[in-house]
Amino acid sequence: MNQIPPIEFNWAAVLIVIIILVALDKVLTLANIIQVEKNFPKADPLSIEKNPIAKSFFKQFGLWGGTVLYFFASILTFLLALIILSWTLGLFGLTNNKSIALYILMIWYGFVILNNFYFFLKFSRLVPWYLKNNSYLN
Repeated sequence: MNQIPPIEFNWAAVLIVIIILVALDKVLTLANIIQVEKNFPKADPLSIEKNPIAKSFFKQFGLWGGTVLYFFASILTFLLALIILSWTLGLFGLTNNKSIALYILMIWYGFVILNNFYFFLKFSRLVPWYLKNNSYLN
């Protein structure tokens, strides 16, 4: 039986991809909080953050400091998830388990970024049909 040889794994390229994905997520989260401060002055801007760890970083270190520190924590978490998922896929005998794990995490993080972008459009009031449905923030 012919087996597919494993693909070389370039950790520098992986780290660049992780940094780009995490940076997009953190910039959009920061933009969402700023838009809530600007467009909904009565609402608590941190109330839109559903991640309790990120929220605690923001409360403890401020919006900008918390974003920077949580950026590094997110990179470490992403690498840890990559290692754990790669190890788990390796248990099933897959030869390209690191690549498959990276693809899975990239797709998952892509959905996180799309979700943040959706809320950015919503909170910045760039989509007119949301103006009626934002009563919970007013």
